[in-house]
Amino acid sequence: MRDKHALGREALAALFFVALSIAATRPLVALGRTHVLGHLDVLVDLWTVHWLTTHFFEPGQIFQGNIFQPAHHAVLHSDLSLGTVVLLLPFRPFVRDPVPLVNLAVLLALAFAGWAFHALGYVLTGDRWAGLLCGVLAAFSSHQMRHLYHLNLLSTGWLALFLLGLHRTAQRPTVASVGLTGVSFALSAQSSGYYGVAALVLAAVFAAVHLRRVARPKALAGLAAAAALGTLLTIPYLLAYLDTSREQGLRRNINMSASMAFHPGEDLTSDAYAYRWLSAREGERLFPGLLALGLGAVAVARRRPGALFYGAAFLVLVLLSLGPRLEVGEGSVPLPYRWLFAVPPFDGMRHPYTFAAVALFVLAVLAALGWSGSRLAARPGAGPLVVLLAVGETLSPAPLLRAIPAGVPPAYELVRQRPPAPILEVPVFAPETLVWAARHGLPVVNGQGSAFVPAGTRIIARLVENHWVRAVPSDVDASKPGLYLADIFPALYVIIPAVRKPEFRGLAAAFDRARLFAVVAQAADGDRIYELRRERLTTPARSAEPPAEDQEPEAEPPPR
Repeated sequence: MRDKHALGREALAALFFVALSIAATRPLVALGRTHVLGHLDVLVDLWTVHWLTTHFFEPGQIFQGNIFQPAHHAVLHSDLSLGTVVLLLPFRPFVRDPVPLVNLAVLLALAFAGWAFHALGYVLTGDRWAGLLCGVLAAFSSHQMRHLYHLNLLSTGWLALFLLGLHRTAQRPTVASVGLTGVSFALSAQSSGYYGVAALVLAAVFAAVHLRRVARPKALAGLAAAAALGTLLTIPYLLAYLDTSREQGLRRNINMSASMAFHPGEDLTSDAYAYRWLSAREGERLFPGLLALGLGAVAVARRRPGALFYGAAFLVLVLLSLGPRLEVGEGSVPLPYRWLFAVPPFDGMRHPYTFAAVALFVLAVLAALGWSGSRLAARPGAGPLVVLLAVGETLSPAPLLRAIPAGVPPAYELVRQRPPAPILEVPVFAPETLVWAARHGLPVVNGQGSAFVPAGTRIIARLVENHWVRAVPSDVDASKPGLYLADIFPALYVIIPAVRKPEFRGLAAAFDRARLFAVVAQAADGDRIYELRRERLTTPARSAEPPAEDQEPEAEPPPR
């Protein structure tokens, strides 16, 4: 007989995690129409979720984008956070502007992660308070609060549901459990590549620990069907990513992974009020707290059901997080991460410490198992108290916020009235251009990527910075950016914000004297719009290959 109050309890649990999300992001809800979280990557997420929710049902457009012209697959230069995007879809008709949309995405990602880990903990233990404890420790740890600015790393809820699907499919496969497992894997992998890899690792450890169970014909068939479904849903993204990887050369240097591996001496720190006094607040804030450590140890020591799998998964994930090698004296020992990195597309990974973050999610499940098996859990009032302790242990300072101007500069609306062509606003990496691109939808050369920036965009940005921004050119027609742009684009509009940014007034005056660029309009706020007209040059454009002296890398947006 079904519990008539089960739905109400789930709703209350969801509301609890919504309230925690509002508290963790304070005062974002009050300022949600005019501010976003104060990190550059939030603007990347702003543009990404706006594009994906707008084009979600357009297969030919979903992985494209109106930034980084003329490059393809603009969306794939950042993590998609697709698991959060699907949660946003029902709200999209009512939330039109990208600023409140990305703020809603952060709240939904946090609340859904808390609820999903609560659901996993509750199913494994049968104890609602253990489930709530699991959700708090997994979704609101110090590491997650440090990465409030990175939507992809907040999109962890589907990883919890993937684990729940594995348990149910291995025990008694049904259409629902197979669908949950396959869909959850696909949404995890398309939220963060690291979570996709972590899901594969968790599945491998699960199969090794529960070999007899998964080897049963029905369970094996169910898991195979789930794997096929997850693969089918992920293939379009994977093919587009591999195409972009070949075109842009997205492979990382493995030494980057070595420097961004989990280093316990540096990374076992915390921003939580309860622990920030223990150590200098450097590193990746991966200290899980005494509650998670203690209860997780109880689960393992008492051999609670499920503790073997989650304990083994914790150790494997921590081992992966140590990166490609372990330094021992003057030598080094190769680690399993090196083998994983050797397989495309895993060679695009950069920060192995994220696997330690997934290990903390696993530790939260162990803590739930430990609590449910303890004598304290049976005492009246003990459940609410332990959840309250978890909330107190994870409470962290409020995040930084960034004000976002309303609307779009009028220059873009003037360009909309002219023949279509890409737009370049100076400078190329101006952060606010991502907001404008989301709002106006016109094709632009500008852009940012949390993972990569196309090579062509980097070249344009370097040339513009060196030869237009740092010093006003005496002759725009002969300047390296002008000649390079003329080779790349048949038509192009250049916006110089001569009044919004007074430092560009001299550049606007130089453009006024040019033949290659003709002024076509001036907006009400003083922005000047120029159109590339190659036919006005009597000399042919030079090769698009940038000169040797411009090959040194220029400052780029900090990658995630």
